Amino acid sequence: MSTNIGFGAYELKNHVHYFNMHALNTKTMTKNLKWLIPALSLFLTFCQKTDIATIQSFTIQAELQPYFNSFAAEALKRGVTVDITQVGGELTDIADAKVAGQCQYSAATGHLVLIDLPYWNTATALKREFVVFHELGHCLLNRVHLDDANADGTCASMMTSGSGACRNVYSAQNRSSYLDELFLHK
Repeated sequence: MSTNIGFGAYELKNHVHYFNMHALNTKTMTKNLKWLIPALSLFLTFCQKTDIATIQSFTIQAELQPYFNSFAAEALKRGVTVDITQVGGELTDIADAKVAGQCQYSAATGHLVLIDLPYWNTATALKREFVVFHELGHCLLNRVHLDDANADGTCASMMTSGSGACRNVYSAQNRSSYLDELFLHK
């Protein structure tokens, strides 16, 4: 049994090939170099640096997906196009008990919507929609908090901070007007 002590490796098209440098004779080496040099030069010519942000993969947790889809559909009804594939979403425990959701901004890895799992588990479908749409308003529409109040003290926008400056009255009856404000700033 012989022991190979000198190995080299090269990578081409995601396949790693090993060759025993001591086992090569001149004929084999010439044969391999005839295709290896052009292949490597072609590989190096087309090789370019890729920004990590362009290869980021976004995952939306299954429970959140219908709300992300609904957000995109509601935007489209109002003539606004959003790309929900550019943001991730997950249910998690948020340390601050007063926070139901967060949009984490990152130029390097993309935005991520986090929804507090204990809040989610007790919220109605409408409250779930409100918090997901609010966070997507930050992540996809670049909306900031807006605590303006209507004459009756109700919030003028679903982008309220929850500070108490206005009363949140999001319901099936006023949903459409809140979504108009969210997407069209009306």
